[in-house]
Amino acid sequence: MATTMNISVVVVSRRRPVWLARCLKAIRQLDHPSFEVVVVADPKSLAVTDCADLKTVPFDIPNISAARNLGLCSAAGDLCVFIDDDAVPEPLWLRHHEDAITHTGAVASVGYVRGRNGISFQSQVHSVDREAETHEERATGDCPHVPELQAGRALKLVGTNMAIKRSKLCEIGGFDEALRYFLDDSDISIRLAGSGAKCAVAPLAEVHHAFAPSERRTSLRAPVSLFDIGRSSAIFFRRHDSGDLDELFTRIMRRERARLERHMVAGTCEPRDIATILKTLKDGWSDGLVDALSDLSEIQPQAADFRPVHPIPPGHVVLQSRLLRRRRALARAEDVAKKSARVSLFSFSLTPVRHHVRYTETGVWLQTGGQFGRTCRNANFFKWCRFAERLKEESARVAKIRGI
Repeated sequence: MATTMNISVVVVSRRRPVWLARCLKAIRQLDHPSFEVVVVADPKSLAVTDCADLKTVPFDIPNISAARNLGLCSAAGDLCVFIDDDAVPEPLWLRHHEDAITHTGAVASVGYVRGRNGISFQSQVHSVDREAETHEERATGDCPHVPELQAGRALKLVGTNMAIKRSKLCEIGGFDEALRYFLDDSDISIRLAGSGAKCAVAPLAEVHHAFAPSERRTSLRAPVSLFDIGRSSAIFFRRHDSGDLDELFTRIMRRERARLERHMVAGTCEPRDIATILKTLKDGWSDGLVDALSDLSEIQPQAADFRPVHPIPPGHVVLQSRLLRRRRALARAEDVAKKSARVSLFSFSLTPVRHHVRYTETGVWLQTGGQFGRTCRNANFFKWCRFAERLKEESARVAKIRGI
C-alpha cells in the first residue's frame, strides 16, 4: 500500500485528559511514514498529557466546530483526518484513508466505527439529507468506493473517523461554528456534496469509539441536556432550507422523547427527568431559530510547518494466553508496548463467552472471550474449534486493519 501524502491528524478534547492520553497513545502507534498530530484541548489537559512532539492549540470553549477549525488552521498536511478523544484508531487507519482518497479520486473519505465492545459497528455506510435524516446504505466489502446515492442525499461523514483534503475544507469555509455540537459532520457532508465534491467510503479505516461521559450525557449515554441538539437542528434546517420548521421540530421532539423513554425502561433515566430534559430541547430550538448563521467564507490557513511524528517501525507482535495466564501475558504485552511496538493479545477461556476487544491505557490491543464463543453478534452461540484454530481465525479477522 503506497503512501504519498503528508497527513495531519486533528484531535479535539475538552476536560478529559485520561481519554485524550489513551487516544494519543494509539495515534503514536499508527503505521504511516508521514503524519503529524494537532491537539486542540483545554490548557489543563494539555499540561498533564504527553504532547511534547505534537502541535498543540489551547482552547477551552464547548464548541467542537470552532476547535476543529483551529486544528485545521494549524495543520500542514495534504489531508486532515479527524478523530474524537474517546476513540482510538486501528494501526493502519491512515493508510486506508489515504488509499481511499488516492484510488477513488475523492476529496474526503469516511471509515467504519466500532462500538464499545470492539466488535459491533456503530457506523458503516450512511447517507444524510437536508432534513438531517440518516439513511443506511449497503456496505460492499473491504475495497474503497464511492457509493451511488439517491438524489438529495450525501455520503455521511462521521466526525470521529473522517478524512478531508485540507485545501477543500478551507475552500468551503471549514466547519460551521454555529453548530457547536451535533450535526457538524452532517453539515460538512451536505456542503461538500453541494460543491460537487466526491466522497468515498474507506471500510478498513477503522476506529473504536467509546462514548465517554460529557456535560451532555452520562457514562451510560443517557442525555443530561438536549439544548445543543435543539439549537443545532434549528440552525441546520435554516442553513439548508430543509422545509417546514414546525413539522421538523415535531419530528425531533417525538424522536428524543422515544429515546428518553428507552433510557427510562433501561433504568438509566428517571421518569421525573424526562420533562426537564425535553424542555432543554425546546430552549435550544428557540435559540437556534434566532441565532445568526455563520459566514462560511474561505478559510486562509496559517503558514504552518509540517511537524511529523517519528513513526515506529512496521510490524505487529501477536501474543496469546488462556484465561488463567492472562495477567502474566498482559504484563508481557505491556512490556512490548513500552518498547514502542504494536501488540495484540488474544486471551481465550474454555467457554462460549462472546468476545470483546479493547485498547488498553497501556497500549495493548486486548481481545477476550471464549474459545467457543462468538465474535460476530449474529453468529452461532457455540462454535467448536481448537485454540490454535481460533487464534488463527481471529488474527486473520483483524490482519488488514492492524497490520498483522
